[in-house]
Amino acid sequence: MIAKPIQVVLRRIAGGCAAGMLLTLLSYRLHFNLSAATSIHLFLVVVIALRWGLFEASVVSILSVACLDYFFTQPLFQFYITDSHDWIALLVFEATALVVSSLSDRVSHHARELERRQAQQQKLYELSQNILLLNRDDAVDQQLVDLIRSSLRVKGVALWNAYEVHQWKSGDCDFSDDEVRSAYFLETNDDDLSTGVSRRVLRLGTRPIGSLFLCGHSLDSASINAASSLAAVAIERARSFSTEANAEAAKQSEQLRSAILDGLAHAFKSPLTTIRASSSGLLAMNTLSGTEEKLVGLIDRHAGHLSDLATHLLLTAKLDSGDLKIKREQVDVARLIHSTITESSQELDGHSIDFQVSSGHNAVYGDGKLLQMALFQVLDNAAKYGRPNSQVAIVVHEEEAELVIRIKNEGSFIPDDEKEKVFQRFYRCSGSVKTISGTGIGLSVVRRIAEAHSGRTWVESDQVNGTTFAIALPRMAKEKA
Repeated sequence: MIAKPIQVVLRRIAGGCAAGMLLTLLSYRLHFNLSAATSIHLFLVVVIALRWGLFEASVVSILSVACLDYFFTQPLFQFYITDSHDWIALLVFEATALVVSSLSDRVSHHARELERRQAQQQKLYELSQNILLLNRDDAVDQQLVDLIRSSLRVKGVALWNAYEVHQWKSGDCDFSDDEVRSAYFLETNDDDLSTGVSRRVLRLGTRPIGSLFLCGHSLDSASINAASSLAAVAIERARSFSTEANAEAAKQSEQLRSAILDGLAHAFKSPLTTIRASSSGLLAMNTLSGTEEKLVGLIDRHAGHLSDLATHLLLTAKLDSGDLKIKREQVDVARLIHSTITESSQELDGHSIDFQVSSGHNAVYGDGKLLQMALFQVLDNAAKYGRPNSQVAIVVHEEEAELVIRIKNEGSFIPDDEKEKVFQRFYRCSGSVKTISGTGIGLSVVRRIAEAHSGRTWVESDQVNGTTFAIALPRMAKEKA
């Protein structure tokens, strides 16, 4: 590795010396004087400095001084100078040769450095262009490491993607999985010039998202940093596309499911109406025996539950499609809650109610029927999931721009990671899905009704105080509603 450059330098010096001696003999044969011969040798030294470098030019300049002294100064053919003017001439030649050689070497080095940087910038430009053309249908990470290796012309590339907790490789470098992964966790950034290995942590802003290893390259640190940034952008771009595709697929699946449920609800609604009308008619006739009356009453009650479920499904479909028209009017929230409690007496059986309302104007502009449906659903959940015979607390208080309704039960608990999920349609908490019957539709309807009124819903829960569902409705003038 070291002998080869030395041999190259020696060959260059030998070639320069041979050229200097040839020019000396030519100048002597043509009877050039010292000034003309000096100019020719100075030209040779400058050419060597531009082509090969300062060291080779300096050695040749010393040989040129010796040749000029031997052939063009008195006494001839001796390494001796009697005239002081010749001394000055040769010293000026050597100084000029060294200065010009140094400047020429700097210019040449600068040109080579500029050419190298331009080549690296071209590689990075090609890499950035090709990243935009990655096939999203195939594994983007494997395409990325292959692209980095081919575009930057390195021996091997290894990439650790923290999102997918997986590693991809391209080329022939001996990187262990642990080594690449540990660079991410330890946030290692270094360059080993002796082995041509570079390690970089991939970052998106200040957040690490992976690590990149390169081997067998001659790139500078700035180019490696730029390639790392492009790799991080490519990973995040692929993740964004994947998230977008998953969201679109989920949206289409939800739309299909809503359409199916809407159709089923419509199909069930008419038979259920007939069943309930018939059962109610039988009960009203008072001609049934005790056992028959209980059975018909059971049919009537469960037919009512099924009818309510079909109504919820139809309402949800309308809320999703935006077809539901909100009939806004002034609604007294306290009175609405009292009415809902009365109608929920069967669902609240065994639970005492603690209802507190702040003094003031407790009215909103909204659709009373929809708001009552939302309150009924929350009250039903509070009783269903609360501890048996426990108290259900209802608190209404005014804030600057909202009227907040809080309904709290005792005994239930919703983990933090499920507090938003419970408002998703068909989602049920992991702790109750096997113990308490339900459809997972009610709270999604509550949230959609609140949002239709420009309001919001949330849940607060801990194992000591129980669970509180809150509905916040804007206090706005009718004309602004």
